Amino acid sequence: MIRDYLNLAVRSILHRKKRSWLTIIGVLIGIMAVVALISLGQSMQRAVNKQFAEFGYNVITVMPGTLRGGFHGDFSAAIELDTTALKKIAGVEQVGTLRYKSAYIQTKKLEGFLPVMGLSPGMSRIMLFEVDSGRLLQPDEPAGALLGPAVAKDLELQVGDTLKIEDHPFKIVGILKKGGNPRNDEGIFIPLAAMETLTGEEGKVSLALVRVARGYDVDKVADEIKKVLTQQRGKEDFTVQTVEQIRKVVNQAIGILQAFLGGIAGISLLVGGIGVMNTMYTAVLERTREIGVLKAVGAKESHIMWLFLIESGFMGLVGGAIGTLLGVGMDILAVVIAKRFIEADVLEFGVSAGLIIGALAFSFIVGALSGLLPARSAAKLKPVEALRYE
Repeated sequence: MIRDYLNLAVRSILHRKKRSWLTIIGVLIGIMAVVALISLGQSMQRAVNKQFAEFGYNVITVMPGTLRGGFHGDFSAAIELDTTALKKIAGVEQVGTLRYKSAYIQTKKLEGFLPVMGLSPGMSRIMLFEVDSGRLLQPDEPAGALLGPAVAKDLELQVGDTLKIEDHPFKIVGILKKGGNPRNDEGIFIPLAAMETLTGEEGKVSLALVRVARGYDVDKVADEIKKVLTQQRGKEDFTVQTVEQIRKVVNQAIGILQAFLGGIAGISLLVGGIGVMNTMYTAVLERTREIGVLKAVGAKESHIMWLFLIESGFMGLVGGAIGTLLGVGMDILAVVIAKRFIEADVLEFGVSAGLIIGALAFSFIVGALSGLLPARSAAKLKPVEALRYE
């Protein structure tokens, strides 16, 4: 029986090709937008989770200022921080600090203000720096500089070259591998002692990273760090956050954006559903006599209902299938473009089997529901009146 309904539905759609395809396009656009936005959102979430996982969930950040909802960091601010007290806390394996400054840079060809970060001796290991050429900074190196790949390319510098930071010469000792983090890829890194010489301030940091030893509860260590720093400073003018807390906030922000954009895309899908409804109402009028004949030979109201519901659902399914393919194609294109311009495997393919099956099922349901009222009106037609309809 279902096969007969499907055959009749396909014949009806092929008989009215232009109208049917225009209707299908309406559903297609909506499904394409929904699939593309959801898959891109999933790609972003996977990329974020991958970055945090590589950095390590056993890392705690300490930043100046307080955060009121959400996560952000003002690297231009700096506070005095006694790292010796942090190293004495049970579970603390390593402590690294960073001082940020927007400094005047001079090379043989270019000059201007760029972000410069002073690193404590252990910071490179905590931040998991890997060099593409050269080496990392040495603890006793007063005038060495480590460049991110993007800034090295922009400034046309290589290992062994010299640049001036606030009129102080620094020799390039290494260039980092590209990792997809703009702050690192575009950064200039020097020893913290050299940064203190440039700023004229000692003991102040813009960021501290604490790596927790294996087997210790990261949240409990974070609470202890907050307690120690509050006692040390006499006030809570800093923020302590675990990497896991930051990851959750970032993913939540991505999820909200994804839901908002998905809602906008859903409006176009609603418009497509209205198009299906309009097409099916027109089909009922055009096939009134046919409905009368079917009823006259014994077709029940449920048979007529199923006939039109399957036809509208099939149009929705066709539009959903094509829209899903286009949406998947957009996600693939976004990943390819990201890899081409970022030159790092940061963005991952975000389409899942569940998303594809869900999109197809949803498009069929939208089509079927859109055809529900037209199907009901067709089923309620009286055979005598339908046969007399011209």
